[in-house]
Amino acid sequence: MTASLSSGVTPITKNYQNYQNYPISPIISSAGCLIIGDEVLNGKILDTNSFQFAKFCFNDLSIPLKRTIVCGDDKQDIFRSLKFLLEEDKVDFIVSSGGLGSTHDDITYQVISEYYNLDYELDNEVVERMQSIRHEYLDKLSNDQLQAFYKMATLPKTSNGINVEKIFTDESLWFPIIVIDYKLYILPGIPQLFERLIKSLQPILLPRIPNQDKSLLKRYYIKTSSSESELAPYLTQLQINLDKKYGNGIIKLGSYPHMAWKLNTISIITTNNELTKDDLNKTILNDIIENIGGNAQLIDQIEEDKLTNELPETINKL
Repeated sequence: MTASLSSGVTPITKNYQNYQNYPISPIISSAGCLIIGDEVLNGKILDTNSFQFAKFCFNDLSIPLKRTIVCGDDKQDIFRSLKFLLEEDKVDFIVSSGGLGSTHDDITYQVISEYYNLDYELDNEVVERMQSIRHEYLDKLSNDQLQAFYKMATLPKTSNGINVEKIFTDESLWFPIIVIDYKLYILPGIPQLFERLIKSLQPILLPRIPNQDKSLLKRYYIKTSSSESELAPYLTQLQINLDKKYGNGIIKLGSYPHMAWKLNTISIITTNNELTKDDLNKTILNDIIENIGGNAQLIDQIEEDKLTNELPETINKL
């Protein structure tokens, strides 16, 4: 079940948290994403939140997204998934999406409270915001229905030495972002809300990212009509050479076929902010263009998105 989290009713501003004053805590150098919902696993809905989060990490935060996990509305599945991100991947920043509604299968808050051994109780501030923003709707509910709605205001609380914060980044929403132990950010699964709230987190997260004045991740694209099989030997050897010169994972090469366009694009991602585009042109980009054939040329993100998401006019006319 999805619930409306906003309304045209004028919202309260009492206790509205100025997110620019959110406390700066341990640094963030990597991210993980936990998508929670049976409806994703059984094909009922298409998950777009992990895609939006990956773009946010790369483009807005310039940090690597190590892993995305999709799990069901199941306590043990959520436990295992969260433990893997925290203990195996050791990420500094996790976003979860989904399982925050008012029905029986919406268990995210409760399960995460159990995982961290936190108190789990009705939050009066959120109830107050609910009443201010959604009072016309809430007044029509029976007592049982109202209690079900209040399930969405029943939250983990700071306890047992684990810090829990509520962040209200939008005055038109009663819904907070819950942050546990400065690492786990719990967001709703509704795509429009998820994307809106993720973007609102940027000013909170950037102070926790080292060297934020320098983009850590940079990506370049080269398109070519050469096939992947023709490209493979050259790219394989080039990746070996780059790993020896700069270290494993500092510069990553990849390729992606755009079958409808009869083109391939090569992506070059660098995590070394000391390497300028001029350096890359001299040492890598020009070398690739000169060696792969197929009228190879450097393209920007806009053209890459067009090749990925659109079809040639000749196909559209069929």
